[in-house]
Amino acid sequence: MDKRGIAGIIAFVILLGCFFQFTRMDGFLKLDSVKNLVNVPRILDKKGDWDQSRDSFLILYDARDVASVFAEHRLSRLIAQQKKSSYSAKIGDESVEINDNYRGVLVVTGELNRVAALDKVRSYVENGGTAALLIAPEAAGAPSQDFLRASGIAELGGNANVKGIKLRTDFLFGGKGFSFGEDSAYNTSGSKVKLVSDALVHIAGIDDTPLLWEHPAGKGKFLVYNGVVRDDKTNIGILTAVLAHCGTETLYPVLGTKVFYIDDFPSPVPEGINPRIYDELHMTTEDFYRYRWWPYMQQVAKDFGLKYTGLIIESYGDVVKAPFPAPAGRRARDNFIVYGRELLNMGGELGLHGYNHQPLAPAGYNEEELDYVPWGSQQDMVESLQELRRYIEASYPDYAMRTYVPPSDILSPEGRKAILEVFPEVKIFSSLYDGPAEAMAYIQNYERKDDGTYELPRTSAGYHPKRQNMYEQISMLNYIGNFSHFVHPDELFYEESKDYSWGDMEQGLKDFLTEINSRFPFLRAVTNVELMNYFADYLDMDYQVEREPDKMTLMTQNNRQPLRFILRQSREIAEISGGTYQKVGEDAYLIETGAGTTVIKWKEPEK
Repeated sequence: MDKRGIAGIIAFVILLGCFFQFTRMDGFLKLDSVKNLVNVPRILDKKGDWDQSRDSFLILYDARDVASVFAEHRLSRLIAQQKKSSYSAKIGDESVEINDNYRGVLVVTGELNRVAALDKVRSYVENGGTAALLIAPEAAGAPSQDFLRASGIAELGGNANVKGIKLRTDFLFGGKGFSFGEDSAYNTSGSKVKLVSDALVHIAGIDDTPLLWEHPAGKGKFLVYNGVVRDDKTNIGILTAVLAHCGTETLYPVLGTKVFYIDDFPSPVPEGINPRIYDELHMTTEDFYRYRWWPYMQQVAKDFGLKYTGLIIESYGDVVKAPFPAPAGRRARDNFIVYGRELLNMGGELGLHGYNHQPLAPAGYNEEELDYVPWGSQQDMVESLQELRRYIEASYPDYAMRTYVPPSDILSPEGRKAILEVFPEVKIFSSLYDGPAEAMAYIQNYERKDDGTYELPRTSAGYHPKRQNMYEQISMLNYIGNFSHFVHPDELFYEESKDYSWGDMEQGLKDFLTEINSRFPFLRAVTNVELMNYFADYLDMDYQVEREPDKMTLMTQNNRQPLRFILRQSREIAEISGGTYQKVGEDAYLIETGAGTTVIKWKEPEK
């Protein structure tokens, strides 16, 4: 063989060696650099140019009653979040003035006979205003029969425990025809009532007990909620809808988004055979993930227009003290890279769930019931997260982790500090919007903290959501316009899933998403970091509304991207300039605008 042939063989051997070394180091899995390119929004300075022209509400509350004080707090916070103003007065204040400029008067006591300004409230309604009675009227504290009839009540009896929900009208837009309660513990405390014939019942209990109705009085109307302002947040949508039905041509901002999380993904895939999978599908657990579960999730994203935010777990061990070992062998690492890449290629986002699935909390956070191991110190948490950071950067060196979701939705103050110490680029914490106090979960509101991080809670979970979960989504979509749901890859193994096959779970999630898309087709798919950007605009923007007989003018400022609003209005829109509109309910429109001024003109009423 000549020298050229020998040189060629040597070059081929060198190239082959480089190829295998490149492959061994995951080179082909990491050829391109992946980055989380969505910008972190800069907090904009707020201006008060339009403070004097904001829609305004009067709240009358009982300072001696805990439920009434709580209701006043909930309402004033909700009104402020909508960039509107409120004034609160005690029910015993005889000097309170009720002028016609109020969009609504909100009375939060069941003892209506103790409201000193009740005659003023009646006059305000007769002159064209809207008064909302937001705690079930009590027979022992009833006002005059004349006032009761004006508010739609023919007879008022004692207390009643009202179960379930029937949405008879589109008072909560997108909700008409929905009901639940036969298999639910949901209930509220109301009063036994018989209504006058022309009262319009918007919401009833499962036994048809009126829960919320409307009744005309003079030129205005009464709205009456025959329940209590609950402390579990489930009626935030009802409160929002009440505000939206005060007066006419009512506008408030929403996000108009849908976000879907996959907790524990990517994560180590269990090896071997699980009887739940094998008995039904005759597959190993690893094959189930690769050939059944993940293709199903990819198809769901395509069919229902979703983007996934996947939350990374490095280990399923229970180690809470250094050293924190990395997964052994190539399989876990290769799955982490392959699944992560495929999720990102679908337009998704990767976020943090933890080094392992032990919630970042010391003893006292319900660990015994949940079979978790408490952490000994914040430093132990930090060291586990440092290993997680090393593990992620070995595969995604340029990817900025913006989202953290706590395992089992449990997070202590020490755990939150540990996250931000090791991952200062994290800007979003997503846990739960609501839940029982005894579960020790990290319960959130939609808000931005003083440190610049965002709280973006989740609303529902699972492959087979209950009807109450759908009601919670209807409520949240009326409130802030964001659908938020999460699942896990291994839910088939859970005790809660023992009565369902994988086929049941596949169909359950599809049915749930079909109903969401049918009731709320206008939602845009986002990742969690994209949601953060829309929510930053929601917080920082400002707007002003001018109403004229034939049109409404909406002026906006301080926004980085187009804004979305819900308009509740019985008249039809003739045309719009500076924006777009879409009818999303019987009297509800979605308004989208990227211009500083949007003009909405009304159709002339038919004669």
